[in-house]
Amino acid sequence: MRRIKRGWALTKKSWALLSEHRELIRFPLYGGIATILLGILLLGPGVFFLDQHSYGAGIPFIVLGIYVLSVVGTYFSVGLAAAADRIFRGQGATVADGLAVARANFVAICGWAALATAVGVIIGLLEEQGGAFGDIAGRLVGAAWSLVTFLAVPVIAIEGTGPIATLKRSASLFRARWGQQITGNLAIGGAVFLLGMLPALALIVAGIVIWPSVGFAGALLIVIGALVLGVALLVSKALGGIFGVALYRYALDGDVVGGFSQEDLESAVRVRRGRPGTTPGTI
Repeated sequence: MRRIKRGWALTKKSWALLSEHRELIRFPLYGGIATILLGILLLGPGVFFLDQHSYGAGIPFIVLGIYVLSVVGTYFSVGLAAAADRIFRGQGATVADGLAVARANFVAICGWAALATAVGVIIGLLEEQGGAFGDIAGRLVGAAWSLVTFLAVPVIAIEGTGPIATLKRSASLFRARWGQQITGNLAIGGAVFLLGMLPALALIVAGIVIWPSVGFAGALLIVIGALVLGVALLVSKALGGIFGVALYRYALDGDVVGGFSQEDLESAVRVRRGRPGTTPGTI
């Protein structure tokens, strides 16, 4: 219950910032549109070739598509983080300001996307091809990766570091503030799921169920559910980006920004300190 209350409080504070600076929602909106278009363009042919058992042609399309989508996602996330940081520092921020920072760090973004894609492919191979042992190993590697990359986007946006330096910097900031042994997850976003994503999924499922008997009503429910889900995903992405920058500033020098309290930021990640080498949990 305490975790739910904490998550609700953090979500409300992040929402207050987003409501005051509504232009921030445009970053995940533009990123989502670009992801859909490029996904169709690159992943579509890959899926087609794989369906035809033409793996030599299909796999390169799939890998390239995953990489490009990673670049796009990181690009707009960096823009959002840069704009949020300007707002936290009392400066005006527009979408153009955030995207200017993303453009200036485009090489670093591409490098980070390459590293993230490579790690993602390795984790996927471990889980899919390694049997029970590989599945466990993949989950552990994924958990460790989520920890050390937790602050990567704000680091790129604010410090402009390359992929390896970003990885080291994110890991060191996280360890310095919250310790090495982590269990639990970020206490934010639950409200978005309960108020947006869950009802949207319910509408979509209801639409699918009644489609055979009441076609128009079923289709309408599916469309409404998809729209609600899309909005919820955009809001969740924006809230997460805003809160991530606040956590970065707190991890960097202890600054409390954005209307959050020190208790909010300190307790956002649930920490269990133990012996060195304890397997970390997930963010």
